[in-house]
Amino acid sequence: MALSATARWRRLSEAARCDDGSTSDSNPLAPRDCLTADGDIHHGGTLQFQNAARDARGTRWFNDLAPDIRHARRSLRRRPLFTLVAVLTLALGIAASTTLFSVVKAVLVAPLPYRDSNSLVMIWSAWKGFDRTWLSYDEYEAYETEIPAIANAAIFSDGVVNLTEGDQPERVRVGLVQQDVFDILGASPLLGRVFTAEEDRPNGSNVIMLSHALWQRRYQSDTSVVGRTMQVNGQAATIIGVMPEGFRLPLDFGGDGPTLAWRPLATDAERNGAMPGPAFSPGGGSHGFYGVARLAPGATSAQADQQLQAFFAARVADGSVPAEMQFRAFTVPVAAQVTGRIRTTLLVVFGAVGFVLLIACANVAGLLLVRGEARRRELAVRVALGATPARLSRQLLTESVVLACAGGALGIVLSAIGVAVVRATAPGDLPRFDEARLDATVLLFALASTACAAVIAGVLPALQASHVSPTGDLKDGGRGATTGVSRLRWRQALVSTEIALALVLVCGAGLMVRTVSSLLSVDAGIRPAGVLTMRLSTPAAFYPDSVAVERFHRELTRQVQALPGVTAVGTVRNLPLSGPMGDWGLGIEGYVPPHGSAPADWQVVGPGYFEAMGLALRRGRVLDARDGMDAPLAMVVNERFVELYLPDRDPIGRRVMVGGSAPEKAYRIVGVVGNVRHNGLTTEVKAQFYATVGQFATAPGNTTRSFSLVVRTGADPLALAPAIRGVVRGMDARLPISDVHTMDDVLNASIAEPRFAMGLLTLFGMLALGLAAIGVFGIVAQIVAARSHEFGIRAALGAAPRQLVLLGVRGAIAQTVVGLVAGVAGALVLTRALRGMLEGVTPTDLPTFATVVAITGVVALLATIGPARRAAKADPMVVLHEG
Repeated sequence: MALSATARWRRLSEAARCDDGSTSDSNPLAPRDCLTADGDIHHGGTLQFQNAARDARGTRWFNDLAPDIRHARRSLRRRPLFTLVAVLTLALGIAASTTLFSVVKAVLVAPLPYRDSNSLVMIWSAWKGFDRTWLSYDEYEAYETEIPAIANAAIFSDGVVNLTEGDQPERVRVGLVQQDVFDILGASPLLGRVFTAEEDRPNGSNVIMLSHALWQRRYQSDTSVVGRTMQVNGQAATIIGVMPEGFRLPLDFGGDGPTLAWRPLATDAERNGAMPGPAFSPGGGSHGFYGVARLAPGATSAQADQQLQAFFAARVADGSVPAEMQFRAFTVPVAAQVTGRIRTTLLVVFGAVGFVLLIACANVAGLLLVRGEARRRELAVRVALGATPARLSRQLLTESVVLACAGGALGIVLSAIGVAVVRATAPGDLPRFDEARLDATVLLFALASTACAAVIAGVLPALQASHVSPTGDLKDGGRGATTGVSRLRWRQALVSTEIALALVLVCGAGLMVRTVSSLLSVDAGIRPAGVLTMRLSTPAAFYPDSVAVERFHRELTRQVQALPGVTAVGTVRNLPLSGPMGDWGLGIEGYVPPHGSAPADWQVVGPGYFEAMGLALRRGRVLDARDGMDAPLAMVVNERFVELYLPDRDPIGRRVMVGGSAPEKAYRIVGVVGNVRHNGLTTEVKAQFYATVGQFATAPGNTTRSFSLVVRTGADPLALAPAIRGVVRGMDARLPISDVHTMDDVLNASIAEPRFAMGLLTLFGMLALGLAAIGVFGIVAQIVAARSHEFGIRAALGAAPRQLVLLGVRGAIAQTVVGLVAGVAGALVLTRALRGMLEGVTPTDLPTFATVVAITGVVALLATIGPARRAAKADPMVVLHEG
């Protein structure tokens, strides 16, 4: 016969008053656990009744801390499965947030390797059709002298040199810098000195400065390296300095990697401080320099932009700049220049990780609520013996703190692995990712995350404990009745919250998946499959003129073409999707430009390039072996060129003068090829023309020395690399090869940032969905278990198992719907932060939202069916007997 609530309470009270810790049939507590009068657990000792009023005054909280921790550890050890799930859940959330924080700190927070980097800006030019481009020398000079907000400015360029000494020649990136660049950046060499004004002039001394990495690798950190010579492009250059570790030029973060050496820019221009004239001619002048400046004290980038705008308004007014050119200049803070679009990506992903941590905390809170429900009789006895609600709440909060500390410790270990994985797998053109690491600041963040997790996960169970009623809870526990409505409401709210948060993350991941899919579907104008590329250079010391350079291209192409499996070979100045190309002013027969010249991107190629890269021929013919240095000048243009300059004329046979060349050096258009998205899959296609290596040396007179070899094969492209290296070494062992990639790799690298964001958001979205499913399963299982007495009665009265399953799932479906609705509303607002990262899809894309809602709903439903089916299969006689 079941005891009344009063009798049950009396037996529990008597059982709790053991004085030796022994157990008996009437003792409902764990072995050797007894309760003190103020509600404390006494493990294996004698009970001593104490005055609970002191706990109400809050004077014992510090003294209670150590016993509470010991009790929490014992309690968690008795329930290993619960403890393991809770610790792993928190560890995953803390590890994810700590890993991303280490990246955010390295990329967005850590100071740049410059003095007072907040006052540094890059200067860019722009005009109609060009959102950003280089400066001319005269523009730089004018900005430094005429713009009050700019205190000092300098220019630099970049390139590649061959280090030809020893048996292993190599190609390295080199910065061509003005003497003032290092002073403006506030950087001093680790060894030696920087360039002097005399060295920074044409025909000055052949000197070079080394990066810390190159110094370590080639000279094993030998401090006597200053004053020695090294072979650079076949000529002796004197080493005058070594820069400190971590120094980079502002444009060296990401992209092609850091510059490994610096040489004087040695421009032909003379600084005279005069107002610019030729720089603002209708053709725009010759633009080929990057500009860096330090702002005047108190000045801002916005003020510099306003002054530049006023400067060009005056140039338009005096006729120096045609208004239709829309010529302008602007500044970009160096910090913004370094981070670029990745700033938005990182902040969005970091916010997503915050959602994962919240879901993990909600999961553990739900588990603790469920566990607290099972312990309500124990808590009720403590209250009956004099424990205050505050005392019980502190004890439960201590338990959540112990769980969070264990999860935090494991999370730090996992985050160390996560940081290593991010550094190893992040695309090379993402800035400063290689600087991410676990340091003191990151560890403090992990500790703060642990503390927040402890509070978030423990506050609801602690509040639940503060509302324990001895009579009511002992009575409910005796009957095995349904959990109180108010307590169920908390758990149902957690179910909805987890589903909503997971849906927001999965929506973001879905939009990024659609973006990457859209980018991959863009026709780049080339056929990248089966193409191998590599960079070479023919320095003037070894190939003194254009004749020697053309001969090398021709012989290299011939020998590589003879290799087994090769179907086409060509050379090209700049690979598509590998960086900006730059344009050239043209004079086109039959076209009168509105402001003096028709610009078009210029590409120098060798015969066979069009076939090797897979460009589509639209009209005429492509360039081939007939178009050598001594042949009539021939040019191929793209479709955009025809649309802009010859829309109603036959382009074949039209004469084109490049860069103001004389009429006798005019090219004739012999063919039209399809558009190639050279500057990016989503950027505007520009007019482009192609000329051969030998003929471009004739007009306008430029010898292209650095180029990419492009090889098409029907087999694995990378398998050809050793054979091609052998060909180059056989032709000239002094020439190093670099940047060996398949064209598929080049294409993928061009969308590295959205692909990286997609990967992280997908990972965290799936983690969030998995954690939400586990949380829903656990909470619904306990909600259904709390109704087991009701289910037993219904089964005894003839309810079918299917009906009981539907009854168990019905409430969970309602909470799932609430979570889905809240998640959609949140996603509609929060996914707008992705707007700048999306291509080919909107932040409110209906198919994406519909798919994500369906997936999340199905996962939540599957998580609820299992507990409901298990409860429906229970034997009603056993359930009623246990009640």
